[in-house]
Amino acid sequence: MRLHIVYRSVGSENRKDRPGFYNKSLALASLLRAVDNVDIETELVFVNDGPIPAGRLEMMAGAGEVLGVRCGSNRASYRWALRLPRLRGWSPADLVWFSEDDYLYTATSLRGLIQAANELAVADYFTLYGSTRFAPAATRRSPLIDARARSQGDPEAVLLGTARWYRAASCTSTFGARIGALLADERLLRSCPFVGEAWDHATCLAYQGYRPFGLRELAGGRPDPGHMGGPRAAVRRGALVCVRSVANAVALARPQRARRTLVAPDPDLVTHMEQRFLAPGTDWAAAAAAVTQWSRSRDQEGLWVR
Repeated sequence: MRLHIVYRSVGSENRKDRPGFYNKSLALASLLRAVDNVDIETELVFVNDGPIPAGRLEMMAGAGEVLGVRCGSNRASYRWALRLPRLRGWSPADLVWFSEDDYLYTATSLRGLIQAANELAVADYFTLYGSTRFAPAATRRSPLIDARARSQGDPEAVLLGTARWYRAASCTSTFGARIGALLADERLLRSCPFVGEAWDHATCLAYQGYRPFGLRELAGGRPDPGHMGGPRAAVRRGALVCVRSVANAVALARPQRARRTLVAPDPDLVTHMEQRFLAPGTDWAAAAAAVTQWSRSRDQEGLWVR
């Protein structure tokens, strides 16, 4: 088994509430440090949507293949990246990890991913950052989320190393997959971003065979009574009903053999670097400092400001 990493990045920033240690070069360095701790053959492909600062670009070029694209949005670059396993002819027996550029990785995160792939044969998809799981009463038409987070009170969670791996309900668009499952699901994965907000959550529900949208959600929820919208809003609402209805139908039509399983570790092995979404249980400021020290030892820290 080989590990393929597809790292999507943009040079611009947004106004999210970032922790004090946030830095996209730090995020990249943390991934490279995690790759250093992997003991299987690993390939890195960097998909850059638009210009990237020179120092960060130099770090990428020293670690793998750099591809420049002009997608213009997170959704578009995500859909573009999903084609790579098929276009490159990667083996169905391999593992792929898709990453956004604002995640902080622990040193052993990717090693944990590989261990889970080797030891949890039931798993098709993997996340290293998540919290939700299905409630015992969940059904395919009513995918209830458990009030308990992560592996708390889950008798089926499996201890691998220092993390308890549990079946997760959903994750972000930073995730891993067995390439065989990804190739079979490519059409579904590339279609789900059109369902609107929280399309990553809807994607995970759909490939696991759960209905992503209830009746009230089909049109994006209840309309604002103070602003019903004009003809364009009506057209958009109609299109949303259509694509979400199709996603529901595809999910519920999945035969048992095609329903996938997503697993996640507790505690999280990576975190999204947004203040209110930092994964609990880890001193991420200390983790960031350790990455900085690692980068300094590799003479890379000077590239961060370029």
